[in-house]
Amino acid sequence: MLNIDGAVLVYPPLQEVLYLALEKRYNFSLDDLDVAANGYSCFQSYLKDADECESLEHDDSMPFFVGKPIDLTQIPQYVREYNRGNDIELWQIKYVRRKSPSQ
Repeated sequence: MLNIDGAVLVYPPLQEVLYLALEKRYNFSLDDLDVAANGYSCFQSYLKDADECESLEHDDSMPFFVGKPIDLTQIPQYVREYNRGNDIELWQIKYVRRKSPSQ
């Protein structure tokens, strides 16, 4: 909140953003009897996408994480001797706190 000559300006709080680089790791799953990236599936289970947050009803008191993968082809590669694999990803993750109607 900022008070300039009697006018009160209210700025929204800064969003908390995390940029996370990860590489999917595959192993053989006895549950699936196939090669799977179980850790990656677990990671994704904690995230919601932005469209899902807009369309679904959420409990206002419960915070959640919104994840969006970033297209790596849009980021220049400066190390020429390194080939990016298809399993490397960069994610933008926001921590979203919903305000309750009483606030």
